[in-house]
Amino acid sequence: MAQASVKPRSTGLDIILIGKSGNGKSSTGNSILRRGNIFKPSYSTSSGTKIPQFEWSKFDDRILQVVDSPGVLDSSEDEAGGITLVHKALQNAVLANPRGYHAFLIVIKFATRFTEDEQKTVKILKGILGETFLKNYGIVLMTNGDTFEFNCRKDKNFNLETFCAVQTGPFKNILEECNNRIVVFNNITQDEEVKHKQLKQLIDTIDQLKNHRRRYTNEHFNKADKFYQHFVATASIPIVTKEFLQEQSLIIHAITSCETLQDGQEKINSLSCLLPRLEALRDGLQEKDRGTGALRDFITNAEDTRRMIETRIKLYTDIMNKLNAIKKKSDKLEQEEIEFNKKNKKSSVAENKIKEILEQKLRLKEEIEGNQKHNVEMLNNSNRQLNEIDEKRKGLHQETNEFFFEKVDFVVSTYGNFIIDTAMSVAEILTNVLTNNMLGDN
Repeated sequence: MAQASVKPRSTGLDIILIGKSGNGKSSTGNSILRRGNIFKPSYSTSSGTKIPQFEWSKFDDRILQVVDSPGVLDSSEDEAGGITLVHKALQNAVLANPRGYHAFLIVIKFATRFTEDEQKTVKILKGILGETFLKNYGIVLMTNGDTFEFNCRKDKNFNLETFCAVQTGPFKNILEECNNRIVVFNNITQDEEVKHKQLKQLIDTIDQLKNHRRRYTNEHFNKADKFYQHFVATASIPIVTKEFLQEQSLIIHAITSCETLQDGQEKINSLSCLLPRLEALRDGLQEKDRGTGALRDFITNAEDTRRMIETRIKLYTDIMNKLNAIKKKSDKLEQEEIEFNKKNKKSSVAENKIKEILEQKLRLKEEIEGNQKHNVEMLNNSNRQLNEIDEKRKGLHQETNEFFFEKVDFVVSTYGNFIIDTAMSVAEILTNVLTNNMLGDN
Protein backbone atom coordinates (compact mmCIF):
# COMPACT_ATOMS: atom_id res chain seq x y z
CA MET A 1 0.00 0.00 0.00
CA ALA A 2 1.25 3.49 -0.85
CA GLN A 3 2.93 5.52 1.84
CA ALA A 4 2.30 9.22 2.47
CA SER A 5 4.55 11.38 0.32
CA VAL A 6 6.49 13.42 2.83
CA LYS A 7 9.56 15.49 2.08
CA PRO A 8 12.43 14.93 4.49
CA ARG A 9 12.33 17.42 7.32
CA SER A 10 16.08 17.92 6.92
CA THR A 11 15.36 20.06 3.84
CA GLY A 12 13.69 22.67 6.03
CA LEU A 13 14.18 24.42 9.32
CA ASP A 14 13.02 23.44 12.81
CA ILE A 15 12.55 26.48 15.05
CA ILE A 16 11.56 26.68 18.71
CA LEU A 17 10.08 29.77 20.36
CA ILE A 18 11.05 30.51 23.95
CA GLY A 19 9.55 33.37 25.94
CA LYS A 20 7.23 34.60 28.64
CA SER A 21 3.48 34.71 28.21
CA GLY A 22 2.48 38.11 26.86
CA ASN A 23 5.65 38.67 24.85
CA GLY A 24 3.89 37.79 21.60
CA LYS A 25 5.36 34.31 21.23
CA SER A 26 2.24 32.70 19.75
CA SER A 27 1.65 35.68 17.44
CA THR A 28 5.24 35.40 16.27
CA GLY A 29 4.72 31.72 15.53
CA ASN A 30 1.68 32.63 13.42
CA SER A 31 3.71 35.26 11.57
CA ILE A 32 6.46 32.76 10.77
CA LEU A 33 3.91 30.22 9.57
CA ARG A 34 1.93 32.93 7.67
CA ARG A 35 -1.20 30.96 8.46
CA GLY A 36 -3.37 33.16 10.63
CA ASN A 37 -4.53 32.13 14.08
CA ILE A 38 -2.78 28.75 14.29
CA PHE A 39 -1.16 29.11 17.71
CA LYS A 40 -3.29 30.11 20.67
CA PRO A 41 -1.73 31.98 23.61
CA SER A 42 -1.42 30.37 27.05
CA TYR A 43 -2.07 26.89 25.67
CA SER A 44 -1.93 24.18 28.30
CA THR A 45 -3.92 21.29 29.67
CA SER A 46 -6.08 21.52 32.77
CA SER A 47 -3.53 19.48 34.69
CA GLY A 48 -0.95 22.20 34.20
CA THR A 49 1.30 20.06 32.00
CA LYS A 50 3.02 22.33 29.53
CA ILE A 51 2.27 20.94 26.08
CA PRO A 52 4.08 22.50 23.12
CA GLN A 53 2.25 23.31 19.92
CA PHE A 54 3.84 22.65 16.56
CA GLU A 55 2.82 23.38 12.99
CA TRP A 56 4.36 23.56 9.53
CA SER A 57 4.35 25.82 6.50
CA LYS A 58 6.43 26.40 3.36
CA PHE A 59 8.49 29.46 2.54
CA ASP A 60 10.63 29.69 -0.60
CA ASP A 61 10.21 25.91 -1.10
CA ARG A 62 11.51 25.16 2.39
CA ILE A 63 9.47 23.42 5.05
CA LEU A 64 9.38 25.35 8.31
CA GLN A 65 8.40 23.64 11.53
CA VAL A 66 7.66 26.04 14.37
CA VAL A 67 7.39 24.74 17.94
CA ASP A 68 5.75 27.05 20.47
CA SER A 69 6.92 25.97 23.91
CA PRO A 70 4.76 27.84 26.43
CA GLY A 71 6.09 29.22 29.64
CA VAL A 72 9.74 28.22 29.35
CA LEU A 73 10.76 31.64 30.68
CA ASP A 74 7.88 31.93 33.15
CA SER A 75 9.33 31.83 36.66
CA SER A 76 6.45 33.10 38.76
CA GLU A 77 6.89 30.42 41.43
CA ASP A 78 9.76 29.99 43.88
CA GLU A 79 13.13 29.04 42.46
CA ALA A 80 12.68 25.30 43.01
CA GLY A 81 9.20 25.37 41.50
CA GLY A 82 10.44 27.47 38.60
CA ILE A 83 13.20 25.00 37.83
CA THR A 84 10.68 22.15 37.87
CA LEU A 85 8.42 24.02 35.42
CA VAL A 86 11.35 24.77 33.13
CA HIS A 87 12.39 21.12 33.17
CA LYS A 88 8.85 20.03 32.33
CA ALA A 89 8.43 22.54 29.53
CA LEU A 90 11.86 21.73 28.10
CA GLN A 91 11.28 17.99 28.35
CA ASN A 92 8.13 18.32 26.27
CA ALA A 93 9.85 20.69 23.84
CA VAL A 94 12.55 18.06 23.35
CA LEU A 95 9.97 15.35 22.74
CA ALA A 96 8.03 17.61 20.38
CA ASN A 97 11.02 17.53 18.05
CA PRO A 98 13.58 14.96 19.21
CA ARG A 99 15.62 15.44 16.02
CA GLY A 100 16.76 18.79 17.42
CA TYR A 101 16.34 22.46 16.46
CA HIS A 102 18.18 24.70 14.04
CA ALA A 103 17.48 27.80 16.12
CA PHE A 104 16.16 28.87 19.52
CA LEU A 105 14.23 32.15 19.28
CA ILE A 106 14.23 34.10 22.54
CA VAL A 107 11.03 36.16 22.16
CA ILE A 108 11.16 39.52 23.92
CA LYS A 109 8.68 42.38 23.63
CA PHE A 110 10.07 45.77 22.62
CA ALA A 111 9.87 48.41 25.38
CA THR A 112 9.38 45.72 28.04
CA ARG A 113 11.95 45.15 30.76
CA PHE A 114 13.86 41.88 30.63
CA THR A 115 13.98 40.82 34.27
CA GLU A 116 16.63 39.12 36.40
CA ASP A 117 14.23 36.19 36.84
CA GLU A 118 14.13 35.68 33.09
CA GLN A 119 17.90 35.75 32.93
CA LYS A 120 18.05 33.22 35.76
CA THR A 121 15.74 30.95 33.80
CA VAL A 122 18.01 31.23 30.76
CA LYS A 123 20.86 30.09 32.99
CA ILE A 124 18.76 27.05 33.91
CA LEU A 125 18.26 26.34 30.21
CA LYS A 126 22.00 26.61 29.67
CA GLY A 127 22.51 24.19 32.54
CA ILE A 128 20.26 21.66 30.80
CA LEU A 129 21.12 22.26 27.16
CA GLY A 130 24.73 23.33 27.53
CA GLU A 131 26.58 26.61 28.04
CA THR A 132 26.99 27.29 24.32
CA PHE A 133 23.47 26.56 23.04
CA LEU A 134 22.52 30.26 22.93
CA LYS A 135 25.89 31.27 21.52
CA ASN A 136 25.61 28.81 18.66
CA TYR A 137 21.83 28.58 18.14
CA GLY A 138 20.17 31.54 19.89
CA ILE A 139 18.45 34.49 18.21
CA VAL A 140 16.68 37.33 20.00
CA LEU A 141 13.36 38.03 18.32
CA MET A 142 11.85 41.32 19.43
CA THR A 143 8.10 41.71 18.99
CA ASN A 144 5.96 44.87 19.08
CA GLY A 145 7.63 45.82 15.81
CA ASP A 146 4.93 48.34 14.94
CA THR A 147 5.95 50.45 17.95
CA PHE A 148 9.60 49.97 17.07
CA GLU A 149 8.92 51.19 13.52
CA PHE A 150 7.03 54.20 14.90
CA ASN A 151 10.07 55.14 16.98
CA CYS A 152 12.28 54.81 13.91
CA ARG A 153 10.05 57.19 11.95
CA LYS A 154 9.85 59.61 14.88
CA ASP A 155 13.60 59.72 15.50
CA LYS A 156 15.90 59.41 12.49
CA ASN A 157 18.78 58.43 14.78
CA PHE A 158 16.79 55.54 16.25
CA ASN A 159 17.35 52.13 14.65
CA LEU A 160 18.09 48.56 15.69
CA GLU A 161 21.82 49.17 15.88
CA THR A 162 21.53 52.25 18.11
CA PHE A 163 18.87 50.53 20.23
CA CYS A 164 21.14 47.56 20.92
CA ALA A 165 24.15 49.80 21.58
CA VAL A 166 22.52 51.55 24.56
CA GLN A 167 21.21 48.39 26.26
CA THR A 168 22.50 47.40 29.68
CA GLY A 169 21.87 44.69 32.24
CA PRO A 170 20.15 41.37 31.54
CA PHE A 171 18.97 42.27 28.04
CA LYS A 172 22.51 43.19 26.99
CA ASN A 173 23.72 39.91 28.47
CA ILE A 174 21.19 37.93 26.43
CA LEU A 175 22.21 39.80 23.28
CA GLU A 176 25.84 38.96 23.95
CA GLU A 177 24.92 35.31 24.59
CA CYS A 178 23.31 35.26 21.13
CA ASN A 179 26.30 36.99 19.50
CA ASN A 180 24.12 40.08 18.91
CA ARG A 181 21.78 38.20 16.59
CA ILE A 182 18.47 40.07 16.78
CA VAL A 183 15.49 40.54 14.47
CA VAL A 184 12.34 42.64 14.88
CA PHE A 185 8.86 41.29 14.06
CA ASN A 186 5.70 43.28 13.42
CA ASN A 187 2.96 40.74 14.10
CA ILE A 188 0.00 43.01 13.34
CA THR A 189 1.00 44.36 9.94
CA GLN A 190 -1.15 43.53 6.92
CA ASP A 191 1.58 44.54 4.49
CA GLU A 192 2.62 41.37 2.65
CA GLU A 193 5.95 42.90 1.69
CA VAL A 194 6.78 43.59 5.35
CA LYS A 195 5.71 40.06 6.33
CA HIS A 196 7.91 38.53 3.65
CA LYS A 197 10.88 40.77 4.42
CA GLN A 198 10.97 40.09 8.18
CA LEU A 199 10.57 36.34 7.70
CA LYS A 200 13.31 36.33 5.06
CA GLN A 201 15.56 38.23 7.47
CA LEU A 202 14.90 35.66 10.20
CA ILE A 203 15.64 32.70 7.94
CA ASP A 204 18.79 34.38 6.62
CA THR A 205 19.90 34.92 10.23
CA ILE A 206 19.34 31.23 10.98
CA ASP A 207 21.21 30.21 7.85
CA GLN A 208 24.15 32.41 8.81
CA LEU A 209 24.63 30.75 12.19
CA LYS A 210 28.05 29.23 12.74
CA ASN A 211 26.48 25.78 12.81
CA HIS A 212 25.82 26.02 9.04
CA ARG A 213 22.23 24.89 9.58
CA ARG A 214 23.19 21.88 11.67
CA ARG A 215 20.64 21.03 14.32
CA TYR A 216 21.17 21.56 17.99
CA THR A 217 21.17 18.15 19.58
CA ASN A 218 22.82 16.64 22.64
CA GLU A 219 22.45 13.50 24.70
CA HIS A 220 19.01 14.60 25.91
CA PHE A 221 17.72 14.93 22.37
CA ASN A 222 19.37 11.67 21.31
CA LYS A 223 17.72 9.89 24.20
CA ALA A 224 14.41 11.60 23.46
CA ASP A 225 14.57 10.46 19.83
CA LYS A 226 14.92 6.83 20.95
CA PHE A 227 12.10 7.38 23.44
CA TYR A 228 9.84 8.90 20.78
CA GLN A 229 10.53 6.28 18.12
CA HIS A 230 10.15 3.37 20.55
CA PHE A 231 6.99 4.86 22.05
CA VAL A 232 5.35 5.27 18.64
CA ALA A 233 6.47 1.83 17.45
CA THR A 234 5.36 -0.15 20.49
CA ALA A 235 2.28 1.67 21.76
CA SER A 236 -0.70 -0.67 21.84
CA ILE A 237 -2.86 1.76 19.82
CA PRO A 238 -1.87 3.64 16.65
CA ILE A 239 -0.31 7.04 17.16
CA VAL A 240 -0.26 9.55 14.31
CA THR A 241 3.40 10.26 13.64
CA LYS A 242 4.63 13.76 12.92
CA GLU A 243 5.22 12.90 9.26
CA PHE A 244 1.47 12.45 8.77
CA LEU A 245 0.63 15.56 10.78
CA GLN A 246 3.17 17.53 8.79
CA GLU A 247 1.83 16.38 5.42
CA GLN A 248 -1.77 17.09 6.41
CA SER A 249 -0.80 20.57 7.60
CA LEU A 250 1.23 21.38 4.48
CA ILE A 251 -1.59 20.29 2.17
CA ILE A 252 -4.01 22.69 3.87
CA HIS A 253 -1.39 25.43 3.62
CA ALA A 254 -0.93 24.68 -0.10
CA ILE A 255 -4.69 24.99 -0.70
CA THR A 256 -4.82 28.44 0.89
CA SER A 257 -1.67 29.48 -1.00
CA CYS A 258 -3.45 28.72 -4.29
CA GLU A 259 -5.68 31.73 -3.64
CA THR A 260 -2.72 34.04 -4.22
CA LEU A 261 -2.29 32.78 -7.79
CA GLN A 262 -3.82 35.09 -10.40
CA ASP A 263 -4.19 32.64 -13.28
CA GLY A 264 -7.14 30.27 -13.04
CA GLN A 265 -5.34 27.43 -14.81
CA GLU A 266 -2.40 27.75 -12.41
CA LYS A 267 -4.84 27.36 -9.51
CA ILE A 268 -6.35 24.25 -11.10
CA ASN A 269 -2.91 22.74 -11.78
CA SER A 270 -1.68 23.46 -8.24
CA LEU A 271 -4.79 21.93 -6.68
CA SER A 272 -4.62 18.89 -8.98
CA CYS A 273 -1.06 18.21 -7.79
CA LEU A 274 -2.39 17.87 -4.23
CA LEU A 275 -4.76 14.99 -5.04
CA PRO A 276 -2.04 12.28 -5.31
CA ARG A 277 -0.53 13.54 -2.05
CA LEU A 278 -3.90 13.23 -0.33
CA GLU A 279 -4.43 9.72 -1.68
CA ALA A 280 -0.98 8.72 -0.39
CA LEU A 281 -1.75 10.35 2.97
CA ARG A 282 -5.06 8.51 3.25
CA ASP A 283 -3.45 5.18 2.27
CA GLY A 284 -0.64 5.69 4.78
CA LEU A 285 -3.12 6.47 7.56
CA GLN A 286 -5.19 3.41 6.69
CA GLU A 287 -2.11 1.22 6.83
CA LYS A 288 -1.11 2.75 10.16
CA ASP A 289 -4.65 2.28 11.47
CA ARG A 290 -4.57 -1.46 10.71
CA GLY A 291 -8.35 -1.63 10.80
CA THR A 292 -8.59 -0.55 14.44
CA GLY A 293 -10.58 2.62 13.70
CA ALA A 294 -8.30 4.64 15.98
CA LEU A 295 -7.32 6.94 13.10
CA ARG A 296 -10.75 7.05 11.49
CA ASP A 297 -11.18 10.79 12.09
CA PHE A 298 -7.82 11.54 10.46
CA ILE A 299 -8.73 9.40 7.45
CA THR A 300 -12.13 11.11 7.19
CA ASN A 301 -10.45 14.52 7.35
CA ALA A 302 -8.13 13.54 4.49
CA GLU A 303 -11.08 12.32 2.42
CA ASP A 304 -13.06 15.50 3.17
CA THR A 305 -10.05 17.54 2.06
CA ARG A 306 -9.83 15.58 -1.19
CA ARG A 307 -13.53 16.14 -1.94
CA MET A 308 -13.17 19.84 -1.15
CA ILE A 309 -10.23 20.12 -3.55
CA GLU A 310 -12.20 18.37 -6.30
CA THR A 311 -15.06 20.80 -5.69
CA ARG A 312 -12.66 23.75 -5.96
CA ILE A 313 -11.15 22.41 -9.18
CA LYS A 314 -14.65 22.12 -10.67
CA LEU A 315 -15.50 25.61 -9.43
CA TYR A 316 -12.39 27.18 -10.97
CA THR A 317 -12.98 25.23 -14.19
CA ASP A 318 -16.58 26.51 -14.38
CA ILE A 319 -15.39 30.06 -13.70
CA MET A 320 -12.81 29.84 -16.47
CA ASN A 321 -15.33 28.39 -18.93
CA LYS A 322 -17.87 31.11 -18.13
CA LEU A 323 -15.24 33.83 -18.40
CA ASN A 324 -14.10 32.48 -21.76
CA ALA A 325 -17.68 32.33 -23.03
CA ILE A 326 -18.36 35.88 -21.86
CA LYS A 327 -15.14 37.10 -23.46
CA LYS A 328 -16.13 35.53 -26.77
CA LYS A 329 -19.53 37.24 -26.61
CA SER A 330 -17.90 40.55 -25.74
CA ASP A 331 -15.32 40.27 -28.52
CA LYS A 332 -18.04 39.37 -31.01
CA LEU A 333 -20.16 42.39 -30.08
CA GLU A 334 -17.15 44.70 -30.25
CA GLN A 335 -16.26 43.37 -33.69
CA GLU A 336 -19.86 43.70 -34.92
CA GLU A 337 -19.97 47.29 -33.75
CA ILE A 338 -16.68 48.15 -35.46
CA GLU A 339 -17.62 46.48 -38.76
CA PHE A 340 -21.12 48.02 -38.79
CA ASN A 341 -19.74 51.51 -38.21
CA LYS A 342 -17.32 51.02 -41.07
CA LYS A 343 -19.98 49.89 -43.56
CA ASN A 344 -22.89 52.11 -42.60
CA LYS A 345 -23.35 55.82 -42.34
CA LYS A 346 -25.68 57.47 -39.92
CA SER A 347 -29.28 56.39 -40.53
CA SER A 348 -32.24 55.19 -38.58
CA VAL A 349 -31.24 51.61 -39.41
CA ALA A 350 -27.69 52.21 -38.20
CA GLU A 351 -28.88 53.88 -35.02
CA ASN A 352 -31.22 50.97 -34.27
CA LYS A 353 -28.42 48.47 -34.86
CA ILE A 354 -26.03 50.36 -32.61
CA LYS A 355 -28.76 50.61 -29.99
CA GLU A 356 -29.29 46.85 -30.21
CA ILE A 357 -25.56 46.21 -29.78
CA LEU A 358 -25.41 48.53 -26.77
CA GLU A 359 -28.38 46.74 -25.19
CA GLN A 360 -26.63 43.40 -25.71
CA LYS A 361 -23.46 44.81 -24.15
CA LEU A 362 -25.51 46.04 -21.18
CA ARG A 363 -27.04 42.58 -20.74
CA LEU A 364 -23.56 41.09 -21.01
CA LYS A 365 -22.33 43.46 -18.30
CA GLU A 366 -25.22 42.37 -16.03
CA GLU A 367 -24.32 38.74 -16.77
CA ILE A 368 -20.70 39.42 -15.82
CA GLU A 369 -21.73 41.11 -12.56
CA GLY A 370 -24.15 38.30 -11.73
CA ASN A 371 -21.48 35.73 -12.54
CA GLN A 372 -18.94 37.52 -10.34
CA LYS A 373 -21.40 37.62 -7.44
CA HIS A 374 -22.13 33.91 -7.89
CA ASN A 375 -18.40 33.12 -8.01
CA VAL A 376 -17.76 35.11 -4.82
CA GLU A 377 -20.55 33.23 -3.05
CA MET A 378 -19.24 29.87 -4.24
CA LEU A 379 -15.66 30.73 -3.22
CA ASN A 380 -16.85 31.96 0.17
CA ASN A 381 -18.70 28.69 0.67
CA SER A 382 -15.59 26.77 -0.35
CA ASN A 383 -13.44 28.85 2.02
CA ARG A 384 -15.88 28.18 4.87
CA GLN A 385 -15.66 24.49 4.08
CA LEU A 386 -11.86 24.69 4.04
CA ASN A 387 -11.87 26.51 7.40
CA GLU A 388 -14.12 23.82 8.88
CA ILE A 389 -11.81 21.08 7.61
CA ASP A 390 -8.75 22.90 8.95
CA GLU A 391 -10.41 23.46 12.33
CA LYS A 392 -11.16 19.73 12.52
CA ARG A 393 -7.56 19.01 11.52
CA LYS A 394 -6.22 21.33 14.22
CA GLY A 395 -8.57 19.75 16.74
CA LEU A 396 -7.32 16.27 15.84
CA HIS A 397 -3.74 17.55 15.95
CA GLN A 398 -4.37 18.97 19.42
CA GLU A 399 -5.99 15.75 20.64
CA THR A 400 -3.05 13.72 19.36
CA ASN A 401 -0.63 16.12 21.01
CA GLU A 402 -2.46 15.96 24.34
CA PHE A 403 -2.77 12.18 24.17
CA PHE A 404 0.91 11.72 23.40
CA PHE A 405 2.14 13.98 26.18
CA GLU A 406 -0.41 12.57 28.63
CA LYS A 407 1.04 9.10 28.06
CA VAL A 408 4.60 10.40 28.12
CA ASP A 409 3.89 12.34 31.30
CA PHE A 410 2.63 9.14 32.91
CA VAL A 411 5.76 7.25 31.91
CA VAL A 412 8.25 9.86 33.09
CA SER A 413 6.35 10.61 36.30
CA THR A 414 6.31 6.90 37.11
CA TYR A 415 9.83 6.03 36.05
CA GLY A 416 11.67 9.32 36.33
CA ASN A 417 12.31 12.36 34.17
CA PHE A 418 14.31 11.09 31.19
CA ILE A 419 16.23 14.36 30.94
CA ILE A 420 17.54 14.04 34.49
CA ASP A 421 17.32 10.39 35.46
CA THR A 422 19.45 8.13 33.28
CA ALA A 423 19.39 5.12 35.56
CA MET A 424 16.97 3.14 33.41
CA SER A 425 17.18 2.93 29.65
CA VAL A 426 14.24 4.05 27.54
CA ALA A 427 13.72 0.56 26.18
CA GLU A 428 13.51 -0.87 29.69
CA ILE A 429 11.05 1.84 30.78
CA LEU A 430 8.72 1.26 27.86
CA THR A 431 9.02 -2.51 28.07
CA ASN A 432 7.89 -2.40 31.71
CA VAL A 433 5.01 -0.05 30.93
CA LEU A 434 3.77 -1.97 27.93
CA THR A 435 4.19 -5.30 29.70
CA ASN A 436 1.90 -4.04 32.46
CA ASN A 437 -0.59 -2.90 29.79
CA MET A 438 -0.57 0.63 31.12
CA LEU A 439 -0.77 2.23 27.69
CA GLY A 440 -3.66 0.16 26.39
CA ASP A 441 -6.56 2.53 27.08
CA ASN A 442 -7.45 5.04 24.38
